[in-house]
Amino acid sequence: MERGTMTRRRWPRWAGLLLSLALVAAACGDGDSEATTTTGEAEPVTTEAAATVPGLVEEGKLLVVTTGNFPPFTMINEDSGANEGYSIDLAQEVADRLGLELELPTVDFVAEMEGLASGLYDIADSGIWPNTERQEAGFVFSRPMTSTGIIAQVRAEDEDSAGFANVTGLIIGGIQGSSQEKHVLDNEAELGYAEYLGFQGAAEALTGLLQGRVDLLVQDSLVAGFAAVQNDELSVAGPTILAHPLSFTYQTGNEGKRDAIDVVINEMIADGAVARIQQKWFDRCIPIPDDINQGEPYTTMPEGDC
Repeated sequence: MERGTMTRRRWPRWAGLLLSLALVAAACGDGDSEATTTTGEAEPVTTEAAATVPGLVEEGKLLVVTTGNFPPFTMINEDSGANEGYSIDLAQEVADRLGLELELPTVDFVAEMEGLASGLYDIADSGIWPNTERQEAGFVFSRPMTSTGIIAQVRAEDEDSAGFANVTGLIIGGIQGSSQEKHVLDNEAELGYAEYLGFQGAAEALTGLLQGRVDLLVQDSLVAGFAAVQNDELSVAGPTILAHPLSFTYQTGNEGKRDAIDVVINEMIADGAVARIQQKWFDRCIPIPDDINQGEPYTTMPEGDC
């Protein structure tokens, strides 16, 4: 895929160092939760037999809802109109191994989670953080497939600023409904920023930043690094905070579906497929937590040529 190739060639050295150092050194912000995954507890599922995956919304298909607006996890190719990205490649690999046809309905993030909760889709797949609040809201999550953090996305001329080390008096932007947005809203008094503006998606948020409507964006670290690669007017600033897992998300009550697909994900980690997809989009391998509430530093890499 040409866009993935372009990303791999241009990914800057600083972005790789920034994220890898942060994720090795940081612990998950929600590590005090007692909820855990059940990865490995389900009955073994042969990946050749899609019929063993319970609760599919439509027989023979895997309906994976996404936003198409959170690069490099999910984005619309300007030339083909197809949805592509790291999360999309993972979903395609899962569907292929199960002999299922992948369908990718595309909505905004709020509608994505609402539609999943209503049973319209099998999986929500937009680089989703399985944080405590989402677990308590009833969503269930796959074993993690990568990890990331939170960082300040800034205009290039502000790359030497403090980022989230000091946002006093600034106007902050973010994506509506995201975990990053929740972090800054929950910590408004401590952070001391002047105002928060929520945007519908990553593209809208970046436009707002470049137009000067906000001083910085609260961003996923991988998304921020990708944006800086694609646009010389963008950069990142300050420390990466709150390292956390990223997982597929399921409607409550679909633990059986989740456990069956986790078997496939574990195979993909072990046989190098996840490493290959990570290298395609990030030019390196990203640590993978063992479960969604791991509180230790993330140092486990997927098998493969990392």
